Amino acid sequence: MDHCSSTRIRPSAPRIRAVLVALAVVGAAARPGVAGAQEAWGYEQDLRFTYEFDDNVNEQLVDAVRSQVARLAYRGDLRWGASGQQRLSLSYQGGFKRHFGFVGRDIDLANQFVNEGTVGYLRRVSERVALGGQAGIKNRKWTDDFFLINEDGFTRFQGSANAVIDLLPLAQDHEARFELGARASSVDFENLDAVFGSEGIGGFTSLAKEFGPDLQATWSYSLDRYRYEGRAVIEPTDPIPGNVFLSPTRDRQEDLLHQVGLQLTWLGDVSIQGDYLFRYNDSNSFGFSYLSHSIGLQVLRRLPWEMLLQLYGRVELKTFSEPVPNLEGAGTINTGDAAADNVFLVRLVKDVSTDYSIEARYGRYRNESISLNDFYTKNVYSIGVNYRP
Repeated sequence: MDHCSSTRIRPSAPRIRAVLVALAVVGAAARPGVAGAQEAWGYEQDLRFTYEFDDNVNEQLVDAVRSQVARLAYRGDLRWGASGQQRLSLSYQGGFKRHFGFVGRDIDLANQFVNEGTVGYLRRVSERVALGGQAGIKNRKWTDDFFLINEDGFTRFQGSANAVIDLLPLAQDHEARFELGARASSVDFENLDAVFGSEGIGGFTSLAKEFGPDLQATWSYSLDRYRYEGRAVIEPTDPIPGNVFLSPTRDRQEDLLHQVGLQLTWLGDVSIQGDYLFRYNDSNSFGFSYLSHSIGLQVLRRLPWEMLLQLYGRVELKTFSEPVPNLEGAGTINTGDAAADNVFLVRLVKDVSTDYSIEARYGRYRNESISLNDFYTKNVYSIGVNYRP
């Protein structure tokens, strides 16, 4: 779940808790719920418009390419049936990015359209069991043949199916739930698909447990296999890895990504959420196996004058198991996803009415580069208006 999702300021403690859930970096699975007297149906929605400025799009610290982005986002959540037995969630985000920079160079920078949508469904099949699934697509398209290497156009499909089970609590007020699911994804790039295009399939599970009205812990594990159809396996004895990277006669690169996580959430006047994620990427290609430790911390504080302050930070320490080959085109293409492994965010939201709020946000990112095991820094500033009837 996006840690900067649209949220209206909540004037009371229960609403602050709802804000924390909406802003969580790793969202908890939807709960099946239990029978009780509730509305037969309900619909929640919010609309957000943001303007964003990015001071380094193309991984260059000197004479960097910058961008302006106008983005419109919508989220809807429909529940119907006895006790909200069924739930349909919709989200869409569309934006137009204008690039500028390269001062003194005779280069006509093109613009981008970015569109992303997801649909999810959850049905409670018994008092304690719910089944659901989610499907999504994201597309980034340049307006002409020009493109920046680290921002190639692409289309990504992803889907998942899961089961959520409310466990019998040891104490009446301390609930627990278990989730199990499978997922698949594919990404195709317009110009660089031979190296970066991939298909993934895997499974995930989690256990969430309450330890009181204000404290919750979540343990998670996932295993995903990614296959790069255009990448040849590199052997340790290859003298110049770049010469064999695109070889059509060798086996294809496959990575097994293990992830184990722990998340703790404390809800109060100052709400705090911390998490730790251990990753182990086991690759059959020399130089691509690594271990990483990722630590995240989020703080929410309700301020005077109907304002809410959010602070978020994440740091990842990555260690490669073998010496990294000299491969400039084998790192990571920026797909514009909100989650980042090295980031610091400050966000301030102010209610102007019961339905409208305004927000300002600053983020400093240390993103992985298109060159393997290399990084670059960027600053992103944004302002926005939220509407939530």
